[in-house]
Order: sequence, then structure tokens, then C-alpha cells
Amino acid sequence: MAKELITTKNQLRTIEGYNEILRDIRSLLEKATWQAYKVVDNLRVQTYWQVGERIARGELEHKERADYGEKIIERLSTDLGFQKRDIYRMVQFYKTYPIVTSLMSQLSWTHYTVLITIGDDQERRFYEFQTIQSNWSVRQLKKQIKGNLYQRTLKEKEITTTISFPLAPILPEQVFKETYNFDFLQLKNGHSEKQLEEGLLINVERLLLEFGFDFSLAGRQRKIIIDHESHTIDLEFYHRGIPCIILVDLKIGRFKSEYVGQMNKYLNYYRENKMYPFEKSPVGLIVCEYKGKEEAHYALGDLENKIFVAEYKAKLLSEEEIGKGVKKIRNAGLKEYIAPISQKFSSEVSRTKELEASTC
Repeated sequence: MAKELITTKNQLRTIEGYNEILRDIRSLLEKATWQAYKVVDNLRVQTYWQVGERIARGELEHKERADYGEKIIERLSTDLGFQKRDIYRMVQFYKTYPIVTSLMSQLSWTHYTVLITIGDDQERRFYEFQTIQSNWSVRQLKKQIKGNLYQRTLKEKEITTTISFPLAPILPEQVFKETYNFDFLQLKNGHSEKQLEEGLLINVERLLLEFGFDFSLAGRQRKIIIDHESHTIDLEFYHRGIPCIILVDLKIGRFKSEYVGQMNKYLNYYRENKMYPFEKSPVGLIVCEYKGKEEAHYALGDLENKIFVAEYKAKLLSEEEIGKGVKKIRNAGLKEYIAPISQKFSSEVSRTKELEASTC
């Protein structure tokens, strides 16, 4: 009888519904672990703010001694076992955020160590807002700062830095950029639309970061049938903040007015056949290498559907790369280095001249 009560690990896994129970419990434990980590990190943020405030108060009380703060930090570093740079960060943290209630619980201490390096208040608030909205990791935050997201966004639209909950619906005009930076792509001159699309999908995480928060990729090469003919849409996104479906058409070279008619047709089809009652009308985005502002303006006109046209910039040959190539030629004296560098440089020159001619 006792043998019948003994159940092996393998037998447990065959019990009906066991795998589902196991999955749910694992999920609960992971969630609890994450919440515990957040509580500990929030406590660390609050504590480090208080440490910074206490040191700053001591500096103020002994302001007649210019080196007082530095000596205090050096002594605290020895007695508490902290790195001096970490204590300096705590002081800078307090001075950057002198009102403790302005601290956001969604941001970790490591996020704040990056944010306090930004001198401009509006720029810092912008990155705070974007980090919370997009749930950026510290690494993603650093990448966006390095990529000058604030400066690029500032040129194109009014920047929102106020966070309110629950979030209000977003207008499509607030979502799209004039230019998308696809510098993470390794594209050769003369690349095809398929190569562009495949490159973006391989780097889908970076693509979503460049597009902005609330975007999700819903599919690629979407097929629709109109009058028994098959049509293909390059990329289909969804934006929670609007909320609506976003159709993306990728084009190589210069923008052409016929692209608008094609996109307009797709949007009308989606509005009648693919849209849920709670959603807003689908939006189109045409991304090409060069956009003539007047051509796009007159082609879009007063269309009922919202269609946006943007340019993309891939990584181009830099002066440093050219310099390295020239140095390599001089050092090695090999002719095989000349042809590819010369060809690539000539292509970039021609490309620049073509763009300049189009804007005249």
C-alpha cells in the first residue's frame, strides 16, 4: 500500500493540468521576485537621495571652507566602504532632484545615474518621460541619449514631457518623425527594398526603439485581395496610444506621388475589412530614402486617410573610415584596397549631389 503512495517526479508531470499549474506558480514567483527587487531599488533611490541631501546640507553649513565637501566625501568613502564616485553621484542626485516627491518610482537608481549627467532640465525630463513610457532599460536609455533622440525630436515636433495617468489618447501627428535613423543596418549601396525590410526585422528591437513607445510589430508581407488580385503590405504595426493599425511601405530612392495612391487604397481596405469598432482609422507611413517636401505636400493634399512620408538614413561611410582605408593603402601598398573604398566613396558623393540637386 505504501508503494502505491510513492509518486515519482516523472509521474507528477503526467497529472492532468500539472504543467499549467507549474507555469502559473513560476509566473507568480517571478512576479514576486521582480516586485521585491523594485521595492529594494526604490528604497535605495530614496536613501541615496537622503545621503546626498545630508552631505549637501553639511557643505552649506561650512560654506566658508571651499574643500569641505571634498574632504567629507573622501572620509566617508573610507569609513563606509563606498567608492568616492558613488558618493559624488548621491550629492549630484540630490542637487539635480532637490524635491524628493519629483522622483519616479518607475526609474531605478541606475537610470538616475545616467539622467543626472544631462544638464538641460527639459532634455532630462524628456528622457525620463520616454524611459517610463517605453520601459527602457538603462542600456536603451544610454543608446537613445547617444543617438541624440531629444535633439532630433525637438526639430520635428513639440515635445511632451508631462506624464499623466491614465494616459490620454495620442494623435498620429505626435507619433511619426520626419527622418528615421537606421544606423544599425549594414546596407550596401544599391540595396533592395527586400534587403531593407529584412535588415529591419533582424533588428526589430532597435527598430521599435527608433519608432518610439507603444509601437508593436503585428506582421510583415501582409496579403490582401482586391478584385482577385493579390497585394502585399511590407510591414504592419499597431500603436496602443492612438489606438490604430499602422501600415508601413518601404521604398528605395526618391518619393513618388503614386506611392500615396497605393497606400490610400490599402488604408481604405483595412478601414472596411480589418478595423475593430473601438479603433481609430488606420494610418499609413511611407518610408523612403529621399522625400521632396513639395512633392509629398501636393501628393498628400486633403486625403481623408492619414498618410505620412518620412526619410530613412542608414549608416554612411565616415571620414574616419575613409582615413583608415587610405592609411591601410599607404602601409600595405596593395591595389586591392583602392577599388572598394574608391567605389563606395564615389557612390556617396553621387548620392549627396543628387540630394542637393533635388532640394534646389
